Amino acid sequence: MAGIITSHSQYLLFPQNDFVFKVLFGSEESKHLLSSLLGSITGEQKSGITLKNPFLLRNYPDEKEGVLDIRLTTGNGEQVFIEMQAERHRAIHKRMLFYWARAYGAQLIKGKDYDSLKRTTGICILGHPWFKDTEPVCCFHALEKSRYEPICIDFELMFMQVGNSNSKQGITYNNELRAWRTFLGAETEEEMIMAAEASEAVHEAYNKLKVISQDPEIRAYSEARELWLIDQTIRENEARREGREEGREEGKEEAIREMIINMNKSGMPIESIAAIANLSPEEIRKIVK
Repeated sequence: MAGIITSHSQYLLFPQNDFVFKVLFGSEESKHLLSSLLGSITGEQKSGITLKNPFLLRNYPDEKEGVLDIRLTTGNGEQVFIEMQAERHRAIHKRMLFYWARAYGAQLIKGKDYDSLKRTTGICILGHPWFKDTEPVCCFHALEKSRYEPICIDFELMFMQVGNSNSKQGITYNNELRAWRTFLGAETEEEMIMAAEASEAVHEAYNKLKVISQDPEIRAYSEARELWLIDQTIRENEARREGREEGREEGKEEAIREMIINMNKSGMPIESIAAIANLSPEEIRKIVK
């Protein structure tokens, strides 16, 4: 389902849809909302944000099958990329590591040396429990294994889980992080309102969500994106099933081959083996030679 129906019969899109997430936070007009979200996740205020791939609806058809991340630089040159991952992905940690390496290395253009490389932070918002840790944000750095000293501050990967927030228990919100987690992971209008009442920035994002949810073009793209992701999951599952079937067939063929070799070693005539295995004598000879 791409959205929910409110008590006032108003349609609301889900912020966990990565297209909707980018509409909400990826435009020039939304940089203050993005700054609030980033600050709550990282614990640092990110000022002087410059979007490297600002969202423009007219450009979306060209990128609808890609990863809809938001890439930016801060006032001190640090790089940040952030993406929403609602669906379960077995290798999300490796994918984020790959994106980080690509973003970090892309800074080193001709004429610059390694000292020019700036801190790069990758943030993945997970719409489902992925880590066993109950902490809302898991942050990773490159550390020396005994003394836990960082080799440098340039490497940072962060994962925020929104699918296991405690909003349904009616806990009073005392910080921006909890409000953002509840809003982004909301499955009901009540959860969104609860989060919006706790934070001015979340309240503004909620109001923007209500507006964009009534845009027919945005709704159509949101539903198309969701269908594409569902189809992608089905294709991957089918490929895995076909791989397992192929593996089972290969295993079956190998078992038959071993049986033929063992029967031949026991002195059974080729013709008798062929009759049992439902193969020609010539095929049996090729196997046992």
